[in-house]
Amino acid sequence: MSAQSRKSGKWVVLAVSFLLMFTFAISLQALPPLFAWLRQEIAFSDSQAGTLMGAYAIPGILLPFLVAVLARRFKQKTLLLAALLLMGVGLTAFSLVNSFPLLLLCRVLAGSGATVLLVLAPLLVTQTFAQQELGMAMGIFNMAVPLGTVVAANLFGALGPLFAWRLLILGIAVWVGIVFILCSLALPAAAAAEVPEEEAAAPAAGPAFNLSLGLLAFVWALANLQMIAYVTFAPQFFQTAGLTGARAALLASFIMLVPVFLSALAGMILDKTGRKKELLLAGTLLMAAAFVCFGQNLSGLAAWALLLGIGFTPIAVVVFALLPEVVLPPQVGFGLAVLTAAANVGLTVGPAAFGWLLDVTKRNFAVGFMALAVVSLVITLLTAGLKTKRSLEK
Repeated sequence: MSAQSRKSGKWVVLAVSFLLMFTFAISLQALPPLFAWLRQEIAFSDSQAGTLMGAYAIPGILLPFLVAVLARRFKQKTLLLAALLLMGVGLTAFSLVNSFPLLLLCRVLAGSGATVLLVLAPLLVTQTFAQQELGMAMGIFNMAVPLGTVVAANLFGALGPLFAWRLLILGIAVWVGIVFILCSLALPAAAAAEVPEEEAAAPAAGPAFNLSLGLLAFVWALANLQMIAYVTFAPQFFQTAGLTGARAALLASFIMLVPVFLSALAGMILDKTGRKKELLLAGTLLMAAAFVCFGQNLSGLAAWALLLGIGFTPIAVVVFALLPEVVLPPQVGFGLAVLTAAANVGLTVGPAAFGWLLDVTKRNFAVGFMALAVVSLVITLLTAGLKTKRSLEK
């Protein structure tokens, strides 16, 4: 294969991976703008609403480790296409059922397919790009979930009053079908779309799990907990402050809208300076400050929402860029499985916990936001103890 073909192939990998994560975000985040319409047909509480959001991530707590094993023995393309089919089935079923338990079951089904995307999409990128290019590649890659979240929050917030929620969910299933076709056509041209046979047969050297990987996973779990809790319930908070539904959805999406524009810049800064921990700490402290401002009900909601987005921007970029520095090359797939499982723990617990706080405090959002600020402080402590040197190779 020529150098030009390899160069174009890695950008195909990045484009496909971006599209897969965008699809994951759309399917995950479509519900919050539609909760009001779902409740007109199927009654459920705030804690149940959080559980419904978190159910999408339940399969991702254990399933990533199976996916990591399968990815070393089967074609990644085959696994990705099967995952998209499972997502489509789950979304279609969700649009047809009429009870909360069945809604929950359908979310778990679709989430099982989404888990495969969460493991394999970043794996494609880390397999394809060299370490000196990984910051930029992950910066671009990590724009996908924020972009999908922003599109979901604003698109479905606007379409909710105009179309039946069942039709909108079915539309997402159709989109998943389109991505299935695009993935089946484009992925074979990617230079590193599949793990080489000799690498798949090679045993991983050294201990697969270590303290730094554990700390990194804990950081990623807590960051996802904060993000999903905020995105799920912030629109309701902004509406209680007097904002319209559309404006509330827009402000709530700032945590994901800002990274759309700044993630690539954060990746460039990482490549140039290598100061990963410093960027992670700075972002976490900015998020803590924003949550405190929300909790104290200070004026300037748009400014605090913007500050939250700026703080969240470097976290995903740094976490995935740090992974190759805390595990050996043959263990990157396992490391991604650990990060995916951790993220799904956060995605599962975050909405349910925040919803529970709202239920027990009679919808006192201040308590919830101050709790999220405390989570940011925990992340700073974990980051301080994170070892980033490649001591495993010595």
